[in-house]
Amino acid sequence: MSCVRLLTLLALVGTARASAVDNQACATSSTPSGTDFFPAAARLSPGNLNSGSASAFVDGGEGFNVTYAETFKVVRTKALPGVEALTYVLYQCGTTQPTQDVDGSAFPAGARFFSVPVKRVATGMSVAVGYLEQLGLRDKLKLIDPAYVHAPCVQKAEEDGTLAASHVIYLGASKYNYTLWHNSISTNNVEMVITDERDTGYSNSDKDVVFTPSHTNLGMLERLSFIKFISLFFNKETQASGYYADQYERWNYMAGQVAAAQARGGIPTGYKCAWVTAAYEITWDDYKRDICTAAGLSTHIPSAATSSAGSYTYPSKAAFLTDMANTAVVIDESHFTTPSTDATKTAVITNLAFNEAPGLRSLSPSTGMILRLDKHVSDGDPLYSHSTFTPTESLTWFEDSYVHPAMVVQDLVRLSWLNGVTGVTTLQEGCPRFFRDINSNDAVVKTTANECTLWDNARVNGVCLAQLSMQRVAVAALLGASPAARIGANLVTVTFVAIATMILV
Repeated sequence: MSCVRLLTLLALVGTARASAVDNQACATSSTPSGTDFFPAAARLSPGNLNSGSASAFVDGGEGFNVTYAETFKVVRTKALPGVEALTYVLYQCGTTQPTQDVDGSAFPAGARFFSVPVKRVATGMSVAVGYLEQLGLRDKLKLIDPAYVHAPCVQKAEEDGTLAASHVIYLGASKYNYTLWHNSISTNNVEMVITDERDTGYSNSDKDVVFTPSHTNLGMLERLSFIKFISLFFNKETQASGYYADQYERWNYMAGQVAAAQARGGIPTGYKCAWVTAAYEITWDDYKRDICTAAGLSTHIPSAATSSAGSYTYPSKAAFLTDMANTAVVIDESHFTTPSTDATKTAVITNLAFNEAPGLRSLSPSTGMILRLDKHVSDGDPLYSHSTFTPTESLTWFEDSYVHPAMVVQDLVRLSWLNGVTGVTTLQEGCPRFFRDINSNDAVVKTTANECTLWDNARVNGVCLAQLSMQRVAVAALLGASPAARIGANLVTVTFVAIATMILV
């Protein structure tokens, strides 16, 4: 950023502004001149704060920044490996599309303009669905690719015909036919298409918004911060900032409790977790490291690998099994089209080739775990019919893990250290579960459109947040107890703990 632009932006801080109006409504001919649609209270909060920025310039972290004017805001994404930086100019509906940047300079070539709040959205990404739902924007969603959506209320809307569905036809060899999808974007008058750096469900037009929370360089809280990015297109900054602040605190509280317990010797250290993604390949993306670390586990990186590479493929099955020998927690990401029927204990263990090494630490419930990310899956949308569509059970992991980081770490802490504890294992219906314990034959839960009311009530009434609050009390009490009360084998199994009172905090 040039010195001139920086000085101009700083000069905006504290500038007297006209009274603000509801920026969910469009400007009209009767709207007073000089009306500020984006005053401090309606702007994003910096960092993990829960109040709008006094500055017109807000840095959104790894992903983006935004500069506010009275009738528009300029969002600049930040370049990541394989992702170019882009500029989005978002102007209040009913006002004139701006021709100059906030500091009077020209907009960069390729800038994309959107009238906000956007009212009609399409996405072929299940990832985006979780963010839109959490912001209460399901009604803005007008077109989806039904192949991978888990959210039961989105399933219901599509099956009821109130939400359009189409799909991209896979031709093989990484080639696709977008004709159906592009025609549906046009037919449904879509204003904005949420895509990613891989062009998932893109429109190949200025309607595309590149949404990159899945980038491997991002940690869990950085992924969560993209709720702030997407909120800018709907003038939902206040809601996004408040939610981010809440999840930030809950994530750090749980991680802090585990770290403190390990520092006291209350729970052991040094247990490794390994993310297995395919045949004899493991990965350690930043968010995966974050999850393991927050749960008190250390991410396994092979000695033969380069730490910065993020992945490693073993030269042979034997080398893979040898390296897995002392890994306590294996998180299996191997693909199964229909996990509810195909990803049985036998099938998972055989697919990993662990049946050929029965002495592996992760195979015994007393010394380790094999986990999968398919605790909650969709029904594969049996009502969508097209000759080129193949139903697939999709995972809530690819929607809800991004916007529920505190529930992710709570789920792993529960399985790793608090097995069998009342108040910790009693989980509320309608709240996402992520990890499935293969050794205990933990079953897949298939979520259908019929569960819409249950899941919606849980979200709207804060049931899932209340669950986290109850469990934080239990965790604080349990992890503060003497080690002898908890350690049964190498992983912790609590045999009896009485918790007199559960307090919502």
